[in-house]
Amino acid sequence: MERELESYLKKALKTLPASLRYENIIADTIKCALFQWIREKKLIPIPHYRPPKSQEEPLSIVAFDESGKIIYAFAIAPVITLKAIKTFKIIEAEKKFFFTFSPIKKKVEESKFFLTPDIIHLHLSF
Repeated sequence: MERELESYLKKALKTLPASLRYENIIADTIKCALFQWIREKKLIPIPHYRPPKSQEEPLSIVAFDESGKIIYAFAIAPVITLKAIKTFKIIEAEKKFFFTFSPIKKKVEESKFFLTPDIIHLHLSF
């Protein structure tokens, strides 16, 4: 599944003109593609999800099933952030993904320090 998702997102990112590849545009493009992918899986996409009664940073998008259970949780940033990791810790999801896209791979590698074993990290270079 990880390869399928990575390929799906890279395909969406490759359509961006090189002159428009700014951090916020890249992150929003990934979020839009994830929204579409979640809908194709017959799940309910919820962007900017913050767990109830939580002051933690919202996750970029989550996928709920019809019963209200979180199936997938996604964080999107140039590098792995501690704020998103804290939010991942307080939610229950079948799979948790962190997508990074910084062109500076050394920064991404250094930020992997924050990852926990239950979080799948995929770096999207395109």
